Amino acid sequence: MQRLALFVTAAGLLLIVGVVVLLLTDGLTPGRVAPLVAALGAAGGGVLLVLGLAGLEHGRDRPREWG
Repeated sequence: MQRLALFVTAAGLLLIVGVVVLLLTDGLTPGRVAPLVAALGAAGGGVLLVLGLAGLEHGRDRPREWG
């Protein structure tokens, strides 16, 4: 479960960084990327990030069983 959550978190961060890089390069040649596409990409990255972090936190409140 933690490996999947870590992968989802990394994918969310990568998607957000990709959108930022895309928007920075779009500033050099305006009109290449529609603002709605960039907003949806950033929102999707945010959702992946939140889901991944929630997956990492899942089960942390349970006490450890020894033995």
